[in-house]
Amino acid sequence: MTLLAAPLFTADWTLTGALASTAACVVAVVALARLADDELGGRRSGGWRAAVALLLWPTSVFLVAGYDESLFLALAIPAWLAARRGRWPLAAALAAGASCVRITGLFLALALVVEFFGSHGPVRRAGWLALPFAPLLLRSGWQRLHGGDWLTWGQAQEAGWGRQLVRPWESLASTWQSALTGERAALLFQMELAGAFFAVGAVLLLLFLRRWSELVYVGLQAGVLVCSASYLAVPRAVLLWWPVFVLVARVSARGRWWALVGYALLTAPLMLLNTLTYLESVRAG
Repeated sequence: MTLLAAPLFTADWTLTGALASTAACVVAVVALARLADDELGGRRSGGWRAAVALLLWPTSVFLVAGYDESLFLALAIPAWLAARRGRWPLAAALAAGASCVRITGLFLALALVVEFFGSHGPVRRAGWLALPFAPLLLRSGWQRLHGGDWLTWGQAQEAGWGRQLVRPWESLASTWQSALTGERAALLFQMELAGAFFAVGAVLLLLFLRRWSELVYVGLQAGVLVCSASYLAVPRAVLLWWPVFVLVARVSARGRWWALVGYALLTAPLMLLNTLTYLESVRAG
């Protein structure tokens, strides 16, 4: 709605995108806070801790720029919150909306299936689990009609960004080599490596905690990212992994304030650096 209304106040589409993303970011942060509160047994401290963890993530500038991360989170996190509260029709409808925004909706849909059966949801509502897959199937069908292939999206990723699946050690070697070139772009690949190591650590932690549905959501994405020809936009992808930020809230709760402080000291400087770099690129463009 913000995206539709913004042109009434400004003809600048860059500003329009920023306004839409910012509005969606507010919704996502509020939903994340409520989800974290529920995770911590209703203690209000969990909500703001998770929100701070999200907003201090190194690539959080994309939450208020004209990109689709905020809109996806504004639909996906409420969908997860609804699922946790047993409101499966609402969860499915919101997840379907998220699937209209990003292909990441596929991982959300699969995670909801695991969450449903893991929480012993009522069988009569199992049919709702098909709804989030519908936009993805419709999109692939449209691509088949107009592009000649069900997987046109993946082919475009490979043609435009060089994304293709390889063995994980090949991807690591390629990114590692690029990170040691000494060129200006080396810093970007170093951040990609750091993001990949963080992603693997998050997957192992979710596995250790046996959080199966969240493991499906995060683990499948991490697997695709580390099996790409080289690491690309890994820190930005982590921005969509709300289970990670809820875990930060859990770890820093019960008097362990130092955990959140340590997280902030590590991520805040990178967040500021990325924000300044992004703003410079916008001005240069």
